[in-house]
Amino acid sequence: MNQLDTKPWVRRLGEHDDQPITHFELTSARRALHLLKSKLGRERLLELLRDEITEADAFMHQALQRSAGQQATGTVQLRAHGISSAAFGRWLGAAFDREDVMLAAHPEHYVVHNVPGRPQIVETLGEYVCSFFMDGWKESEQPTPQSTSTDAATEGRRSSLTLADGTVFGWVSTLFEDVPDGFIATLTVTLPSACAPELVDQHLEHFAVEFHSWILVAAEQG
Repeated sequence: MNQLDTKPWVRRLGEHDDQPITHFELTSARRALHLLKSKLGRERLLELLRDEITEADAFMHQALQRSAGQQATGTVQLRAHGISSAAFGRWLGAAFDREDVMLAAHPEHYVVHNVPGRPQIVETLGEYVCSFFMDGWKESEQPTPQSTSTDAATEGRRSSLTLADGTVFGWVSTLFEDVPDGFIATLTVTLPSACAPELVDQHLEHFAVEFHSWILVAAEQG
């Protein structure tokens, strides 16, 4: 072993890294989660996670109180190739009615139930399993990112994150900007300042995983 290469690693013989093995693990994990979620179903999952959701509701109310109106915002940008922002937007709008597609986008999607205009989402937020509603997509108040094209197409939307009792605890926004051969997705989350930075950073990671999955599926399905 090279004296400078002291960190343990395992690879298939003849390969330069362990990414193929990691990919096998990811595929297997997705398969296992799909089986478990489909067998349990939405109502049994909600019952199973009832205590965790109650705990998350209490945490978010406390975070709002501690934050005293102050908010923390984070943004991640993804570069997509091989599909336009308009094509992806059309696919995503229709996909919200496909619970299997929504659940498959992220391992920590437990429920994605689309009540027209008000999807219910149950997913991990930091160390909590949070249940919330997305109350409508409005024109985004987020600024358009700098573009290298003077006629780049942009589409922005903003939605509140609302607990079951009607408490609004945050916002998410999406902005899609066409660039040559694809688009840039600007994904923003706003939470009570008491949640920063851990929960904001974790949700940006969540954004990256789910939109990576959705965009690839949208491109494959045409």
